[in-house]
Amino acid sequence: MINKKAKILIAEDESIIAIDIKSTLEKIGYSVPEIAISGEKVIEFLSNSKPDLILMDISLAGKLDGIETADIISRKYDLPIVYLTALTNSETLKRARVTEPFGYLLKPFDERNLHSTIEMALYKHKVDSELKKRTKELEMEKIKTDELLHNIFPSEIVKELKAKGFVSPKHYDSVSILFTDFDNFTILASKLSADNLVKELNHIFTNFDFIIDKYELEKLKTIGDSYMIAGGLPNVTNDHSYKITKAAIEMQEVVNEVNEKHDFSCKMRVGIHTGPCVAGIVGTKKYTYDVWGDTVNIAKRLESNCEPGRINISRATYNLVKDKFDCEYRGCIEVKGKGEIDMYFVKAPKPSTVNIS
Repeated sequence: MINKKAKILIAEDESIIAIDIKSTLEKIGYSVPEIAISGEKVIEFLSNSKPDLILMDISLAGKLDGIETADIISRKYDLPIVYLTALTNSETLKRARVTEPFGYLLKPFDERNLHSTIEMALYKHKVDSELKKRTKELEMEKIKTDELLHNIFPSEIVKELKAKGFVSPKHYDSVSILFTDFDNFTILASKLSADNLVKELNHIFTNFDFIIDKYELEKLKTIGDSYMIAGGLPNVTNDHSYKITKAAIEMQEVVNEVNEKHDFSCKMRVGIHTGPCVAGIVGTKKYTYDVWGDTVNIAKRLESNCEPGRINISRATYNLVKDKFDCEYRGCIEVKGKGEIDMYFVKAPKPSTVNIS
């Protein structure tokens, strides 16, 4: 396909040759906006206008030769350059190759060679530009995909998934699981508009997300108005029970603040239990990072047996945090499917741990 409307800048210091090239190009159907006799003139022209291709003589008037000019242009502009030269020594060609030209024309050349070289250069530049554009788009998509994966899964899980294509299930000897749920949420939902309801939940859960990041915990899922997080996985830590309890206190503070300042009027129950579990990814089309085991079930039972506005923890968690939090023993309470469980309400951090985070 002939690029008849393509604008060709001629860089040639021999006026007779330049005029002859211009005449030939215009005869073929190209446009020649300028003839530049020096590299400096080429750069000056490019500051105000952009051609589709430059025919660059290697020997030019002025301080810059064609190769030096092409090197400057390649750093600033995305333009195809075709060299015109009568020089065929290896040193000149070696210098020229570094600038990655789109073609060479050895003087003297005829109309056919001129035309075919320009068309090939324009076509190659078009293909290269489309390839660069597509590569950039793919890189942006990769960044978006990575961001999405990191929003869904813990960083260590993302690394394993990308490296192996799957994630092996892993047993953890000790993790802390936290569940939250709002009391009488169904009644509240019937009183608020859909927009206001989602707005309030989004405000609360966004603050929850900030808190769990602060304490290096993992958000596992939200189901309606319920929120589930874990500490001690996938990176094993020794202080997960403390961090998750501290996070629970701050989460309750968020809800209390919303109750005071917004249309939201609902107290939250929190249950925490510490013990072993298995974690991994399930699904083939929609991956889900999840945890399984009695620890999860007991944590959920602790939440459902909690009083609104309180934090309910098991003896297993209490034994790990009792030196850092004031707690109130509730007694041994019957739990559906689990028998009797010792439960404690977390009241507040002890003075010596208030500023620890």
